[in-house]
Amino acid sequence: MSKLQARNEAVINAPISSVWAIITDIKLLDKINPGVITATGRMDKQGETRTCEMENRGKRGTMTEKLVELVHEQKTVWAIENDSMGMGKMLKDPQFCFYLEKIGDNKTKIVNESYYEPANLMVRIINALMMKKKMGEIQEKILTNIKSIAEKN
Repeated sequence: MSKLQARNEAVINAPISSVWAIITDIKLLDKINPGVITATGRMDKQGETRTCEMENRGKRGTMTEKLVELVHEQKTVWAIENDSMGMGKMLKDPQFCFYLEKIGDNKTKIVNESYYEPANLMVRIINALMMKKKMGEIQEKILTNIKSIAEKN
């Protein structure tokens, strides 16, 4: 796996099964990830792919990711297979992970991590100046959205 670039965590007042159901439901992805407009595919079976129509600062494109690791109610690991937004050219071996931990009957710890290597010197500089920070902000928003959905139910 590439180098850890961003890590965020949250405690959600909901059972682990509820949080798991949210992070593996393709119909909720546009409500969880602020960059996703629509999503198709599967998020609940290892080896499956999802394709997302994305928008980032006014630029639209698609991203296809493969679920390379899935451990029921514990972990998902997604890897970008291809994209039209240029991430594949900027980042080597990008992977995005969720880890869940039951900390009570109605309490779940969720961790979101992003791994990648900048593809060249220019991207290393951009990563150090802003990209890692932006990735962390996106992860924080994703976790806030998951928490909001889980705690409403």
